[in-house]
Amino acid sequence: MMQILLAESSPVVAALIALGMVAAVFLWVRGMRWLSAKMAGWEKLVQTFPAPEMERPGAHYENMSGWIGNTEFERGFAIQLIQEGLLIRPGFAVRRPVLIPWSNVKEVAVSDVRLFGRQQHLLLTLDWERRLKISLPAIALPVIEKHVPPKRLHNVGSLWEQLKKRGGVDK
Repeated sequence: MMQILLAESSPVVAALIALGMVAAVFLWVRGMRWLSAKMAGWEKLVQTFPAPEMERPGAHYENMSGWIGNTEFERGFAIQLIQEGLLIRPGFAVRRPVLIPWSNVKEVAVSDVRLFGRQQHLLLTLDWERRLKISLPAIALPVIEKHVPPKRLHNVGSLWEQLKKRGGVDK
């Protein structure tokens, strides 16, 4: 109520209040990005797998999900498949990408099922000290097959088939 009175009495006060709100939102977003990068251990990943400064040609996928440790970053990564490997730019550290060499792709799980109405993606498990998994659309498979040995590609089939194998569903 007091803010409304102040804003009515002075346009300068109203402008300062609006500016303060915008600054608070900006600082909150920056702080959350910093916290996300810190919790994920992104700086150590950047030191281990530095990315090249120049842009490279290759298939590009926006808003991909990934997991670092036990933290999920839903729609948090832009991934580019280039000759040398996977160029990964997280939303929380856009200016600090990493380049994971193809030799560090430990496993590619391929699923051909729809779950909750969404087509399943490829799930790449990357060789690093912490659990690092990246989800990609199925259309990326031909590019991945060119660079990852066939023994690292696994078709996990459908969720229903997996449950049957584990004995979780009556036959």
